[in-house]
Amino acid sequence: MPETSKTVHHALDVLGHLRAEGPAPAASIAARLGLSRTVVARLLATLAAHDLVRRTDGGFAVGLGILELAAGVEPRLRDAARPVLTDLADRFQETAVLAVRQGTYAVAVDGVVPGGRVVRVHYQPGTRHLLTEAAHGRCMLASLAPDDPAAVAADGLDAVRRAGYATSHDELEPGVSGLAAPVIDGRGVVAAVGVVAPTGRMPGEAELADAVCAAAARITAALRGGNRPETAVASSSRT
Repeated sequence: MPETSKTVHHALDVLGHLRAEGPAPAASIAARLGLSRTVVARLLATLAAHDLVRRTDGGFAVGLGILELAAGVEPRLRDAARPVLTDLADRFQETAVLAVRQGTYAVAVDGVVPGGRVVRVHYQPGTRHLLTEAAHGRCMLASLAPDDPAAVAADGLDAVRRAGYATSHDELEPGVSGLAAPVIDGRGVVAAVGVVAPTGRMPGEAELADAVCAAAARITAALRGGNRPETAVASSSRT
Protein backbone atom coordinates (compact mmCIF):
# COMPACT_ATOMS: atom_id res chain seq x y z
CA MET A 1 0.00 0.00 0.00
CA PRO A 2 1.42 3.43 -0.92
CA GLU A 3 1.67 5.97 1.85
CA THR A 4 -1.13 8.51 2.06
CA SER A 5 -1.31 12.03 3.45
CA LYS A 6 -3.40 12.51 6.57
CA THR A 7 -3.58 16.26 5.86
CA VAL A 8 -5.02 15.68 2.39
CA HIS A 9 -7.53 13.22 3.84
CA HIS A 10 -8.65 15.84 6.36
CA ALA A 11 -8.92 18.52 3.67
CA LEU A 12 -11.08 16.26 1.54
CA ASP A 13 -13.21 15.45 4.59
CA VAL A 14 -13.78 19.19 5.07
CA LEU A 15 -14.82 19.62 1.43
CA GLY A 16 -17.08 16.59 1.63
CA HIS A 17 -18.74 17.93 4.77
CA LEU A 18 -19.37 21.34 3.19
CA ARG A 19 -20.77 19.71 0.06
CA ALA A 20 -23.15 17.51 2.04
CA GLU A 21 -24.19 19.91 4.79
CA GLY A 22 -23.79 23.35 3.24
CA PRO A 23 -22.08 26.42 4.73
CA ALA A 24 -20.75 25.98 8.27
CA PRO A 25 -18.42 27.80 10.67
CA ALA A 26 -15.00 26.34 11.40
CA ALA A 27 -15.98 25.32 14.94
CA SER A 28 -18.90 23.17 13.82
CA ILE A 29 -16.81 21.57 11.06
CA ALA A 30 -14.16 20.68 13.63
CA ALA A 31 -16.74 19.21 15.99
CA ARG A 32 -18.44 17.19 13.27
CA LEU A 33 -15.18 15.76 11.91
CA GLY A 34 -13.53 15.24 15.28
CA LEU A 35 -10.62 17.54 14.46
CA SER A 36 -9.09 20.37 16.45
CA ARG A 37 -10.18 23.91 15.62
CA THR A 38 -6.58 24.84 14.87
CA VAL A 39 -6.25 22.07 12.28
CA VAL A 40 -9.55 22.97 10.64
CA ALA A 41 -8.65 26.68 10.57
CA ARG A 42 -5.40 25.86 8.76
CA LEU A 43 -7.15 23.57 6.33
CA LEU A 44 -9.79 26.20 5.53
CA ALA A 45 -7.16 28.89 5.05
CA THR A 46 -5.25 26.67 2.61
CA LEU A 47 -8.39 25.64 0.72
CA ALA A 48 -9.50 29.29 0.53
CA ALA A 49 -6.13 30.28 -0.93
CA HIS A 50 -6.88 27.90 -3.82
CA ASP A 51 -10.53 29.08 -4.15
CA LEU A 52 -11.78 25.66 -3.04
CA VAL A 53 -13.72 27.17 -0.14
CA ARG A 54 -15.10 30.67 0.42
CA ARG A 55 -16.47 32.67 3.31
CA THR A 56 -20.22 33.23 3.52
CA ASP A 57 -22.63 34.60 6.11
CA GLY A 58 -23.12 31.04 7.31
CA GLY A 59 -19.42 30.31 7.65
CA PHE A 60 -17.42 28.48 4.97
CA ALA A 61 -18.84 27.00 1.77
CA VAL A 62 -17.49 25.13 -1.23
CA GLY A 63 -15.63 27.58 -3.48
CA LEU A 64 -15.84 28.30 -7.18
CA GLY A 65 -12.44 26.71 -7.75
CA ILE A 66 -14.20 23.35 -7.53
CA LEU A 67 -15.95 24.18 -10.81
CA GLU A 68 -12.62 24.68 -12.55
CA LEU A 69 -11.43 21.30 -11.30
CA ALA A 70 -14.71 19.65 -12.29
CA ALA A 71 -14.38 21.00 -15.82
CA GLY A 72 -11.48 18.62 -16.30
CA VAL A 73 -13.59 15.52 -15.56
CA GLU A 74 -14.38 13.62 -18.78
CA PRO A 75 -14.37 16.83 -20.90
CA ARG A 76 -14.86 15.05 -24.23
CA LEU A 77 -17.77 13.00 -22.91
CA ARG A 78 -19.40 15.99 -21.25
CA ASP A 79 -18.99 18.16 -24.35
CA ALA A 80 -20.63 15.47 -26.46
CA ALA A 81 -23.44 14.95 -23.97
CA ARG A 82 -24.32 18.51 -22.99
CA PRO A 83 -26.56 19.44 -25.98
CA VAL A 84 -28.21 16.03 -25.78
CA LEU A 85 -28.98 16.50 -22.09
CA THR A 86 -30.44 19.91 -22.87
CA ASP A 87 -32.67 18.45 -25.57
CA LEU A 88 -33.93 15.71 -23.24
CA ALA A 89 -34.65 18.17 -20.43
CA ASP A 90 -36.45 20.55 -22.80
CA ARG A 91 -38.53 17.82 -24.40
CA PHE A 92 -39.82 16.24 -21.20
CA GLN A 93 -39.36 19.16 -18.80
CA GLU A 94 -37.62 16.78 -16.43
CA THR A 95 -34.03 16.44 -15.24
CA ALA A 96 -31.55 14.83 -17.65
CA VAL A 97 -28.45 13.22 -16.12
CA LEU A 98 -25.13 11.85 -17.37
CA ALA A 99 -23.31 9.37 -15.11
CA VAL A 100 -20.09 7.38 -15.37
CA ARG A 101 -18.87 4.25 -13.65
CA GLN A 102 -16.29 4.57 -10.88
CA GLY A 103 -15.50 1.15 -9.48
CA THR A 104 -18.73 -0.20 -8.04
CA TYR A 105 -20.45 3.19 -8.15
CA ALA A 106 -22.36 5.30 -10.68
CA VAL A 107 -21.31 8.95 -10.37
CA ALA A 108 -23.22 11.86 -11.94
CA VAL A 109 -20.87 14.10 -13.94
CA ASP A 110 -23.38 16.44 -15.59
CA GLY A 111 -27.06 17.21 -15.68
CA VAL A 112 -29.64 19.70 -16.94
CA VAL A 113 -32.54 20.73 -14.72
CA PRO A 114 -35.47 22.32 -16.61
CA GLY A 115 -36.73 25.67 -15.47
CA GLY A 116 -40.40 25.13 -16.22
CA ARG A 117 -41.30 23.10 -13.13
CA VAL A 118 -42.06 24.22 -9.60
CA VAL A 119 -40.96 20.84 -8.21
CA ARG A 120 -37.73 19.60 -9.81
CA VAL A 121 -35.30 16.74 -9.22
CA HIS A 122 -31.81 18.11 -8.53
CA TYR A 123 -29.32 15.36 -9.31
CA GLN A 124 -26.08 17.19 -8.65
CA PRO A 125 -22.74 16.32 -10.26
CA GLY A 126 -20.75 14.23 -7.82
CA THR A 127 -23.82 12.36 -6.57
CA ARG A 128 -22.99 8.67 -6.39
CA HIS A 129 -24.77 5.41 -5.74
CA LEU A 130 -24.03 1.72 -6.19
CA LEU A 131 -24.21 0.30 -9.70
CA THR A 132 -26.85 -2.12 -8.45
CA GLU A 133 -29.12 0.82 -7.64
CA ALA A 134 -31.27 2.92 -9.95
CA ALA A 135 -31.43 3.11 -13.74
CA HIS A 136 -28.10 4.76 -14.46
CA GLY A 137 -26.21 2.23 -12.37
CA ARG A 138 -27.94 -0.87 -13.67
CA CYS A 139 -27.66 -0.01 -17.35
CA MET A 140 -23.87 0.31 -16.90
CA LEU A 141 -23.73 -2.80 -14.72
CA ALA A 142 -25.49 -4.77 -17.45
CA SER A 143 -22.52 -4.09 -19.73
CA LEU A 144 -20.21 -6.14 -17.52
CA ALA A 145 -19.55 -9.79 -18.30
CA PRO A 146 -22.32 -11.98 -16.86
CA ASP A 147 -19.78 -13.77 -14.66
CA ASP A 148 -18.41 -10.51 -13.20
CA PRO A 149 -19.02 -10.66 -9.42
CA ALA A 150 -20.83 -7.31 -9.44
CA ALA A 151 -23.13 -8.43 -12.25
CA VAL A 152 -23.76 -11.85 -10.72
CA ALA A 153 -25.01 -10.20 -7.53
CA ALA A 154 -27.54 -8.01 -9.35
CA ASP A 155 -31.05 -8.99 -10.37
CA GLY A 156 -32.81 -8.23 -13.64
CA LEU A 157 -29.78 -7.51 -15.81
CA ASP A 158 -30.86 -9.88 -18.58
CA ALA A 159 -34.00 -7.78 -19.02
CA VAL A 160 -31.89 -4.63 -19.16
CA ARG A 161 -29.65 -6.16 -21.84
CA ARG A 162 -32.68 -7.18 -23.92
CA ALA A 163 -34.39 -3.81 -23.63
CA GLY A 164 -31.28 -1.68 -24.09
CA TYR A 165 -32.20 0.50 -21.12
CA ALA A 166 -32.92 0.31 -17.38
CA THR A 167 -35.67 1.76 -15.21
CA SER A 168 -36.00 2.52 -11.52
CA HIS A 169 -38.87 3.50 -9.26
CA ASP A 170 -38.57 5.03 -5.80
CA GLU A 171 -35.11 3.56 -5.17
CA LEU A 172 -32.67 6.33 -4.31
CA GLU A 173 -35.39 8.64 -3.03
CA PRO A 174 -39.08 7.92 -2.40
CA GLY A 175 -41.14 9.49 -5.14
CA VAL A 176 -38.35 9.67 -7.74
CA SER A 177 -38.06 7.40 -10.79
CA GLY A 178 -35.68 7.18 -13.73
CA LEU A 179 -34.84 5.61 -17.06
CA ALA A 180 -31.33 5.43 -18.53
CA ALA A 181 -29.45 3.92 -21.47
CA PRO A 182 -25.74 3.16 -21.98
CA VAL A 183 -23.27 5.34 -23.88
CA ILE A 184 -20.57 3.47 -25.80
CA ASP A 185 -17.19 4.34 -27.26
CA GLY A 186 -14.14 2.31 -28.28
CA ARG A 187 -13.68 1.14 -24.69
CA GLY A 188 -17.22 -0.19 -24.38
CA VAL A 189 -19.89 1.31 -22.15
CA VAL A 190 -18.42 4.50 -20.69
CA ALA A 191 -21.50 6.26 -19.31
CA ALA A 192 -25.25 6.27 -18.91
CA VAL A 193 -27.66 9.01 -19.95
CA GLY A 194 -31.22 9.28 -18.76
CA VAL A 195 -34.10 11.17 -17.23
CA VAL A 196 -35.12 11.32 -13.57
CA ALA A 197 -38.48 12.70 -12.49
CA PRO A 198 -41.06 12.63 -9.72
CA THR A 199 -42.72 9.22 -9.97
CA GLY A 200 -46.20 10.70 -10.32
CA ARG A 201 -45.36 12.55 -13.52
CA MET A 202 -42.81 10.14 -15.02
CA PRO A 203 -43.30 10.16 -18.82
CA GLY A 204 -44.65 7.03 -20.48
CA GLU A 205 -41.99 4.33 -20.67
CA ALA A 206 -42.24 3.65 -24.41
CA GLU A 207 -41.87 7.30 -25.43
CA LEU A 208 -39.19 8.01 -22.86
CA ALA A 209 -37.20 4.87 -23.70
CA ASP A 210 -37.16 5.77 -27.41
CA ALA A 211 -35.94 9.29 -26.62
CA VAL A 212 -33.30 8.21 -24.08
CA CYS A 213 -31.94 5.43 -26.32
CA ALA A 214 -31.78 7.95 -29.18
CA ALA A 215 -29.93 10.35 -26.88
CA ALA A 216 -27.43 7.64 -25.96
CA ALA A 217 -26.93 6.86 -29.64
CA ARG A 218 -26.26 10.54 -30.42
CA ILE A 219 -23.58 10.76 -27.73
CA THR A 220 -22.09 7.45 -28.88
CA ALA A 221 -21.91 8.74 -32.47
CA ALA A 222 -20.23 11.95 -31.33
CA LEU A 223 -17.64 10.03 -29.30
CA ARG A 224 -16.91 7.77 -32.26
CA GLY A 225 -16.42 10.77 -34.55
CA GLY A 226 -19.80 10.64 -36.23
CA ASN A 227 -22.51 13.28 -36.17
CA ARG A 228 -22.10 16.21 -33.85
CA PRO A 229 -24.73 15.90 -31.09
CA GLU A 230 -26.26 19.30 -31.78
CA THR A 231 -27.01 18.38 -35.40
CA ALA A 232 -27.75 14.67 -35.14
CA VAL A 233 -31.31 13.52 -35.66
CA ALA A 234 -32.85 12.82 -32.22
CA SER A 235 -34.41 9.51 -33.13
CA SER A 236 -33.28 5.90 -33.28
CA SER A 237 -34.72 2.44 -32.81
CA ARG A 238 -33.95 0.54 -29.61
CA THR A 239 -31.68 -2.45 -29.81
